[in-house]
Amino acid sequence: MNIDYLRKNIIDNPNQREYLVGSPMQPYYHGLGCIRLCMKDKSFINFYSDKYIPATAKFVHTHRENFTSEAIYGSYDNILYDVKPHKNGKYIEEWVECWKDGGNFTIHENVELYEMDRKILQQGESMFHLYNDYHDLELITEHAVTRVTFDFSWPYPLKYRSKIFPKIVRPNNGEFVGAANDYGDPDKNWEIIREILNEVQDY
Repeated sequence: MNIDYLRKNIIDNPNQREYLVGSPMQPYYHGLGCIRLCMKDKSFINFYSDKYIPATAKFVHTHRENFTSEAIYGSYDNILYDVKPHKNGKYIEEWVECWKDGGNFTIHENVELYEMDRKILQQGESMFHLYNDYHDLELITEHAVTRVTFDFSWPYPLKYRSKIFPKIVRPNNGEFVGAANDYGDPDKNWEIIREILNEVQDY
C-alpha cells in the first residue's frame, strides 16, 4: 500500500459509496482518533496513530453496521464492554447521529461499564464485529492501519438500517463531542497518512 494507490482508489463520485454512507470524498478526521478513507471498493481504510492523530471523541461505542476489520499494519487491542444502569453510575449512555454536527439523545443518565473480554488483532489478522457490541480499541503499536468492510448478511437487520443509531458511553460530568464535527484539512490529512505509511514499513 502506498499513497499513490490510495489517491487512485479513494472515492471521487458520491455514487461509489455504500448505501446510506455519507463519508466525504477526501481523507477525513474522525473523533474516535483516526483518519478515514472511503474507498471505491466500498471498504474504509483507517489510520490510527498515537503520534499524529489525537482523539477528541474517544468513547466506548457501537456501530451502525456489522463489519470485518483487517489489520494491514500494526496491531491493537479490541475491548468488549457490557453497559448496565446503576444509580451511582459515572457514565451516560446515548444514541448519536454519526454525521457532521449530529446530535445526541439520552438512553440512561447513570450507567456503569464492565469489561467482558478483549482480543489483540495482530498485523495480517481479521476480526468480525457486531454492530450493537459496545467496544473500544487501544493501540499496541504506535500506528495501525486497518481495512473495514461492512457485512450485511443475516441476521443484520438491513431493512431497518436507516433507523439504527450508534450508541456511546461517556463520562456523565463531561460534554458531548460529535465524532464527525471536524473532518480536518484534506491536505494535512494526506501528509499524516504519508508519514504513517513511511513509518510502518518496518512493522
